[in-house]
Amino acid sequence: MIRREKDYFISRMFHRLLIPSLLSSVGFALADMMDSIVLGQRMGEVGLAATNLCLPLYMLINAVMDGLGIGGCVRFSQKLGEGQAEAAVQCFNRILYAAIFLGVGMGLLANLFPQFMLKILGTTPDDGALYSACGAYARILMAGSPVLMLNVILSNFLRNDNRERLASIGFFVGNMVDFSLNILLVLVLDLGTVGAAVSTVTGSGVAILLYLPGIFAKGHILRLTPVKMDCAEMFSCFRTGFSTSVQHLFRLAFFLLVNRLLMELSSESGVAIFSVVYSASFLILYLFNGTAEAAQPLVSTFAGESSEEDARRVRTLSLEWGLFVGCAAAVVVFLFAQEICWIFGVAEELRQSGAWALRIFCLGAGFTGVNTILESYYQAKEEVASAFFITSLRSFFILIPCTLLLAQFGAEWIWFMYPLTELLTLLVFAVWHRLFGRKRNLLATERRLRLTIEDEEQIGQVLEKVTQFCERWQTDQRQGHFVTMAVEEIAMSILQKAMGKAADGRIRVTVVAQENGEFVLHFIDNAVKFDPFSLKSVRVSDFFEDLDVNAVGMMIVRKKAKEFLYRQSQGFNSLMVRIGN
Repeated sequence: MIRREKDYFISRMFHRLLIPSLLSSVGFALADMMDSIVLGQRMGEVGLAATNLCLPLYMLINAVMDGLGIGGCVRFSQKLGEGQAEAAVQCFNRILYAAIFLGVGMGLLANLFPQFMLKILGTTPDDGALYSACGAYARILMAGSPVLMLNVILSNFLRNDNRERLASIGFFVGNMVDFSLNILLVLVLDLGTVGAAVSTVTGSGVAILLYLPGIFAKGHILRLTPVKMDCAEMFSCFRTGFSTSVQHLFRLAFFLLVNRLLMELSSESGVAIFSVVYSASFLILYLFNGTAEAAQPLVSTFAGESSEEDARRVRTLSLEWGLFVGCAAAVVVFLFAQEICWIFGVAEELRQSGAWALRIFCLGAGFTGVNTILESYYQAKEEVASAFFITSLRSFFILIPCTLLLAQFGAEWIWFMYPLTELLTLLVFAVWHRLFGRKRNLLATERRLRLTIEDEEQIGQVLEKVTQFCERWQTDQRQGHFVTMAVEEIAMSILQKAMGKAADGRIRVTVVAQENGEFVLHFIDNAVKFDPFSLKSVRVSDFFEDLDVNAVGMMIVRKKAKEFLYRQSQGFNSLMVRIGN
């Protein structure tokens, strides 16, 4: 009996990505929190306020990093899903070169004009210790911006190249180096904001060194290669990633605004509390982001395969897991809000106000998680309008008015800007998407046949369905015959050469009839690592003793196929074959 496989491969592929991604997110959250913790413990309100005043610089770095990195990863995965491995590699290298060039440029500008930079951030020499602390932190941070960007970009590309374990190890070790150096340089050697900034850049540098084996090792797609820069492709990638990166530009404006409002309402103490809320929120937000990052390679790949149902299944899994882990973290932060304020070095007289602000933030955690995951989902499918709409609402067009309105009622009410913004964003997006969102392509669904094979006895039934499908969507009988032959030869090769006697062995076959007349075949199986196109035919001896029927069949398929690509994807074998008309 042939049955449609709904989630055997998808759920396993997602969970394989999820755990390393969440571990990386926890490590990243701890590392990002560490600057505020050690500076708060050592320098009190001045240290906390200095890190918060420098947040716009982080947003600028993140805007470039995510615009290039996320957009590049989406393009990379989609090119692999389409079988264009060389184009994917070229995209990767162009992204690296662009990130280095832009990072060096930003670092030079910041260190050539530090007074102008600090004035924009909201501090002047009249602020004394705060001005000095902020200046030292900002100059080192911007000088290290190329390293910070490459750390995240390389990690994301490794995940898209089936090297999620290496990406997680590098990210985790780098963050632990950051964590350890913060303790040494700030708490022990008392280097203040200089030590915190050096720790951040050094941790990213260590992570990059650990990523290098994943780029130079054989057997994977990623590799360094000379490429000619293509501004059009870079702009296209940045445009895809812009729906995420623009939120950093919006937040840059938001931080400049809210820091000034809090300085007016409650001076340094208000900015210090804001630093605690923002830093402690990483425990929640990074878990949502980690879940979204785990889903991105799969959603992008399935979008490249025109598999709408698969992408939606990944979205459901990411929402379920994201809300579970993120809301659990929010409960912990809510219950231990005062203790968290103590960890950040908040003075005793301010801890009650800090705990109030943290608990208000936690009230909107569920809405935040849904918005974060939906934004990443639409971006991974390159539905830029939907992703940009969510981002712009929650990062600027709803957030700024809510902040200005609530500030009129005093500092204690301004913290409601977070849950109110996320709730309104979700409601407005739901209405907008229903009215103007991209409609599901029913024709594309009809043009796809999905079947699962578990043993050789099912081959005949599968071929019958493939033949009927081809007759429906093509007029060239020879093309339909070759599509059927390719399915048979590849499936038989996997079953006989790699599947063995696995109790739960199966092959998922997807046949897509393109509107240009081509057919694209996608195979995913849980056999041992095996590329059917690696089979080689041998000369036939006098007694045909060395004849390999599978190899001969695959040789014919290889010769007739317009394009093909084998790779391991999240623990499974993945093969794409394109058949021209």
